[in-house]
Amino acid sequence: MAQTIEGKFRIELDFDLCQGHGVCAGDAPEIFAVAENRLGYAKVRLLNSDPGPELHQGLLNAAKYCPNRVIRIVKLED
Repeated sequence: MAQTIEGKFRIELDFDLCQGHGVCAGDAPEIFAVAENRLGYAKVRLLNSDPGPELHQGLLNAAKYCPNRVIRIVKLED
């Protein structure tokens, strides 16, 4: 059964830690992409900052399986 995130949240990315492995883009391609930055290094890009419930499982997987723990899901008060 797919998990959803209850309530409001925001997605935080630590660009300093990102090494462009692309796990996030594989788990949640509707939310993340990996592209080279202006210095030529692959880094995560956030494509969708407010994903619907149908995308939550991919977001949770991306955060869980990111090798460098770049992705944080921060719950917001309602």
